[in-house]
Amino acid sequence: MRYKKQIVSIMTLTILLLLMMSTAMQAVSLVGNISDLKASLNGSQMKLTWSSVSNSAGYNVYVNGTKIGSVNSNEATLINFSENTTYRLKVAAYDNTKTEIAFSNEINFTTTLPKNLEQVQNLTVTQANGYVTLNWSKVNNADKYQVFVDVPGLGNMNIGEVTTTNAILQGFSNGMTYGFSVRACKNLNTDNVSYGEKSVAQYITIDFNKDDNNNENNDPIKLDKVTNVTVYDVEKTTATVTWKEVNNADGYDVLLSKNYGSYQNITSKTGNRVYLSNLTSDSYYRVKIVAYKWDKNEKVYGDESTYASFTTKTEKITVGDIDEVEVYDIGTTTARVSWSKANNADGYEVLLSKNSGRYETIKDTSNRTVALSNLDDDSSYRIKIVAYKWVNGKKQYGNESYSYRFNTQEDKITVGNVRTIYVDNLTKNSAKISWTAVSGANGYNIYFAQGNGSYQYKGSTSNRSYNFSNLKANTYYKVKIEAYKKVNGKEYTSESATIKGFTTSKETLVKPATPTHLTAEIRNRNEAYLVWWEVEGATGYEVEISKNSGAYKHVDYVTENHMILTSNMLDYSTNYKVRVRAYKNQYVNGKYETAYSNYSSVTSFRTESYNKTENNTSISKVTGLKSTMNKTTVTLKWNRVSGAAGYEIDLTVPGIGHVPMYANNSSTEISGITGKNYDYTARVRAYKYINGVKTYGPYSEVVTFKEK
Repeated sequence: MRYKKQIVSIMTLTILLLLMMSTAMQAVSLVGNISDLKASLNGSQMKLTWSSVSNSAGYNVYVNGTKIGSVNSNEATLINFSENTTYRLKVAAYDNTKTEIAFSNEINFTTTLPKNLEQVQNLTVTQANGYVTLNWSKVNNADKYQVFVDVPGLGNMNIGEVTTTNAILQGFSNGMTYGFSVRACKNLNTDNVSYGEKSVAQYITIDFNKDDNNNENNDPIKLDKVTNVTVYDVEKTTATVTWKEVNNADGYDVLLSKNYGSYQNITSKTGNRVYLSNLTSDSYYRVKIVAYKWDKNEKVYGDESTYASFTTKTEKITVGDIDEVEVYDIGTTTARVSWSKANNADGYEVLLSKNSGRYETIKDTSNRTVALSNLDDDSSYRIKIVAYKWVNGKKQYGNESYSYRFNTQEDKITVGNVRTIYVDNLTKNSAKISWTAVSGANGYNIYFAQGNGSYQYKGSTSNRSYNFSNLKANTYYKVKIEAYKKVNGKEYTSESATIKGFTTSKETLVKPATPTHLTAEIRNRNEAYLVWWEVEGATGYEVEISKNSGAYKHVDYVTENHMILTSNMLDYSTNYKVRVRAYKNQYVNGKYETAYSNYSSVTSFRTESYNKTENNTSISKVTGLKSTMNKTTVTLKWNRVSGAAGYEIDLTVPGIGHVPMYANNSSTEISGITGKNYDYTARVRAYKYINGVKTYGPYSEVVTFKEK
C-alpha cells in the first residue's frame, strides 16, 4: 500500500504532550503528595499514570525539570521522545487558580525498545515533482514498518507506519536536503511491539522539477475517501454494511474492530456491500472501508472512511425460576440453606441481607445447598437465590427467588472494662499508651480521635500498649480502649470503653539554609541563565532582581535550583543584580507555614546590546515589520531589503525564550501562538553572504502579539 504523509513544522521541544500546553509559572504551596507515578512504553508513545488528588482541577507534566503541558485526568501520553534515552518525569496537581498543590516523586524512565527483528535492507529513495517514493526489502516476521524522516532543524522524526514495503511522501520544501530510513515492527501483544534496527539512511535534496523515474506521467494515483458507511440488519452474529462507491476504484478493503480492539482487514469487495458473519453476540464493533486501485501489481489506497459502529444482539436463553427455599439447623453463628432446581441453570448465587440491610452475594455454587457461617448471633437475616447460565462469557440470570427470613440464636458473653489508661513518652508527634489488663480478654480494640472529632478505629492488639506516631504538634487527642473476647469466631466487646485525653508538645518552624554559589550566564543577548547550589529540604526558591542598582523586585518562585530570566523580563544593555532565597512549607502546630532563608550573595551581570557588533552596516535594517493574528496563527510581514539572501526571525516564546526561525521572502506564518494572557515578540534582520560568510544586518523594531 502506498500512502502520503504531510510533514509539519514543530517549533520547540522534541517531546510533546498530547494535549494543550500551558506556559504559566506559579508559586507553589505543598498540601499533599501524588503517589504511584508510573511510565510505560508502547511503540511511539510513552504513557504516564499516577494516583488522583481530590479537589484538583488538573495536573502539570514535567520532563527533565521543564513543564511541557497540562492534563485534566491522572494520565498523559507523550510522543516524539528519543529512543534509548533516560528522562526525568514528575507531575504536579493544581487547583482552580492554577496553583500547584501537590507533587509526585521524580522518576527516571529509559526509552529502551525491544529489537528482535532484522534490519531493513535495500532502501531506495526517488523523487518526482515534489513526491518522494521509498522502496525496501521485506523483513521476515514483520507485520508493519515505521518511516523516519530527518528534517533539517527538527531532527529524525517518525512520521507514520505502513504494512507494505513502499511509501509515497509529500509536503517537502524545495531545495532542502532530507534523510530517510525505515525499520521493521511486529505486534507481540496489546501493549508490546518488537523492532528491528533502522535501515541505513538515504539523503536527497528536493527538486520540484526533477523526476528520478524519467516519467512525465508519474503522478501518484489519487482515490477519494469512502463515505456514507451504513450498517443495518444487525443480528446476533451477522450484519450488512453498504457504502458510497468511489470513482476509479478497483475494489474496497473492509476493516473491522471488536470491543475497541485493533482493526483487522477481514475481506476485499469489488461492490459497495458486504455481509458480515461469524460475529459474537452482545459485542461492540466498528467498521471502516478503504478504496484501492491496482497499479503495477500492487494496491494503491485512498484514505480510510469514518467508522460506523454497531452492537450485535444479545443471545437470549431462558433460565428457570427457583420455587422453594429452606433454611434449617439455625445456630448462633451458622445455618444451612437448600433450594429447588432451576431449569437450564449452570449455577446459583446466594444473596444475604442482615437486619434489613442491602443484599450481598456471599456464595456462587453449582450445588443446591450451602452452609452459612460467621453469622452474628441474635440477628435477623433474609436470604434469596438466583439461578444463572453462562452465555458468551457472561452470566444470564433468571428471576430471584422469594426472600426467606430467619433469626440466629442469642449467645451471651460478657467482657470486663479497661480500668485505667496511661500516657507515656509524650513528644510533639508521638505518644505511648498503656492500660490495665482485663481478665479473660483475648485482646483490645484501639480508637483514636483528634480534638472533638469522631473516633477512628486504629487496630487491635493482644498487648497492653500502643505507640502513636505522625501526630500533629500542640494538638489535643483522645484515645479509647475496648477489651474483646472471641467465642466460636465471633467477637464480644466490653460494655463500655475507657477514654484518656492528652496534648502533644508544640512544634517550631525550621528555617532552611541560605543558597550559595549563585551564578548568572548571559544567553541570546538579553536572557540570563541562573543556577545555584541546591538547599537540602527546601520546598522551592524565590528569585529577585535589581535593575541599574534600583530596588529588588520579585521575579518568580521556582522548585528547581535554576531558572532562565527571559527576554520579556530583561532590557538590552542594562546592569542587573540578582539574589535568591530558599523557602520551606511546613505543617506546624496544626497549620501550614512558610519559613524563608537569608538571601544569597548578590551576583551582577549586564545584558548585551540590541544588535551585536558583527551586524554589517552594508546590509540595511529591516523596516515596516507588522504582525496580524488569526486565532493561534500570526502572519509577519516586512519591507524587502535589497540584495538580501534571506531573513532571520528572532521569536520570543513566553516561559521558553528566544527561538530562531528563517524565511526566504519578506513574510512568514507561525502557528501555535497559544495563551491569551502572554505576549510573544518578534524582530527580523536580513542576511547575505559576503566572501562566503553569512553576514547579518541590524534588527528591525520589535512587534508584540498574543492569541486572539
